[in-house]
Amino acid sequence: MAVFPPASGRAAAMPRLLDLDKRGELTTAHVRLVAQALGKSERTVWRWLAAAREDHRLARVESSHFTVATEVRRLLALWGGNASRVHAELVQRAADDPDAPPVPSLSTLHRAIRRDLTRGERAGLKSGEAARRAHDVFGQRPATHRNAVWEGDHKHVPVEVDVGGELAGPWVTWFIDCATKAITGVAVTAHAPSREAVLASLRIAITRTEPFGPVGGLPGQIRVDRGKEFLCQAVTAAMGALAVPVTDLPAYTPHLKGTIEALNDAVEEMFLVSPPLHRPAEAHRRSGRRPRRPAPDV
Repeated sequence: MAVFPPASGRAAAMPRLLDLDKRGELTTAHVRLVAQALGKSERTVWRWLAAAREDHRLARVESSHFTVATEVRRLLALWGGNASRVHAELVQRAADDPDAPPVPSLSTLHRAIRRDLTRGERAGLKSGEAARRAHDVFGQRPATHRNAVWEGDHKHVPVEVDVGGELAGPWVTWFIDCATKAITGVAVTAHAPSREAVLASLRIAITRTEPFGPVGGLPGQIRVDRGKEFLCQAVTAAMGALAVPVTDLPAYTPHLKGTIEALNDAVEEMFLVSPPLHRPAEAHRRSGRRPRRPAPDV
């Protein structure tokens, strides 16, 4: 196992080995000791010593490589991150100006862009500022194990269903495991959400026997956003008996429960825009008390 990095270790060891070599005291044991300390083979240390004897090179000489300078960044911004077009521009400039610096190959330019620009910078050059911001680290929690944390929420389904001859807007109450992104429990009601819906969804989430499971179990904690149905005495007492805390997040902080919010948005965009009687204007209403009206004849 190396004691310190080989780069600095080589610079420290070579003067000592050269001094021993000049005095005729250098032995294989010395070389073996240096190799073990640096995590290298004896053959590598002998090669370093030969280079030091020949041209007094005590450390590795870094080869010059092409870097993405300010002008290359400007061209990347001009051509929307298209490296091939930037390379063609550099080739054209070199053909027009004999004093222009040498042009790297296209593969070298690609390597330099991947090395010198972050993934967010490359996305921003290609698709704009919104794409760059998508790579910013914001509100990200460290990865956890299954059932470490659940998040719960209500989702108003922007459709109308026939309930006893009247149209009603259903609600979905569900929980999601933040580590695996698995929906552990879900309950659908034809009225505004209540504690009964929360308890029913939790029962499905906790029970792992048939017909429920195999996902689910007991979470380490549950995060909710101040919903009175989640924080009522019946729910907190049921979870407290199982030693599961219900964490009440501050108001207007959806980013603190981003997993369940992402689920809500994904379901809204992928599955809830095509059913009959879809009413997107009603999707953002939280009351669920819109006056009912008779269902149309279909």
